[in-house]
Amino acid sequence: MRVTGIVLLGVVVAGLVVRLVAALRPGRDTGRSTDHRLGRSGSDTIPLAGRSNAGKQAPIGLFRQGVRTAPQESATTDLVAQAEETEVAVKEPSIIASPNRALALTVGTLLAIWGVLGFFFAGDAGHAFFGDKGGMLWDSFSVNPALAFLWTILAAAFFIVGLGNTIGSRNVNRFVGVVLVVLAVYGFVFSGTSANVFALNTTDNVFNAIVGVVLLLTGLGADRQNIRALRASNA
Repeated sequence: MRVTGIVLLGVVVAGLVVRLVAALRPGRDTGRSTDHRLGRSGSDTIPLAGRSNAGKQAPIGLFRQGVRTAPQESATTDLVAQAEETEVAVKEPSIIASPNRALALTVGTLLAIWGVLGFFFAGDAGHAFFGDKGGMLWDSFSVNPALAFLWTILAAAFFIVGLGNTIGSRNVNRFVGVVLVVLAVYGFVFSGTSANVFALNTTDNVFNAIVGVVLLLTGLGADRQNIRALRASNA
């Protein structure tokens, strides 16, 4: 069973690394002006800075060619163009187009599995809610009810924001990333002592540290263009 737990941890780590690399690679050239930022190009949200001014430029081009355009027709064209631009700008990026939303749902699913199973393994062993002893999940992860509860609560938060919006997902990814990194450091420092109230072992600490770092890097580096467009459209 210990080998199974190590293999499972390896698969989780590999999956998170692939997700991180995909989120941090430069956006593809979409044919319009864009900066090489961290994160994917938000195909569902057109940045306000790169939007077309076709409605305003068309009448000017016509005048330069010596063709007269009725004022009412020009004003109508402007209004239609502005309405279309506004509608596109405020469209929330899909889960596929937003690395932060996709990662939130991925990690949420992972923590939900760990948390729910953790309750069974910790409960069967009869361990205290807070204590330095816990049950063994896949013979590798040490879990007590407090740690299982924490993982489950974090999973619920990820599902809420991942199914909601990009800005909320980014903020929660940053916050939970900090929490998990601090939890990993706490586990490494107090492992084997009575202060280890989450019954953390080395496997728990490595798992929390890797997931926390991936969340932090994605929350800090991805979706910049998507969020810039959403905020500008709401200004």
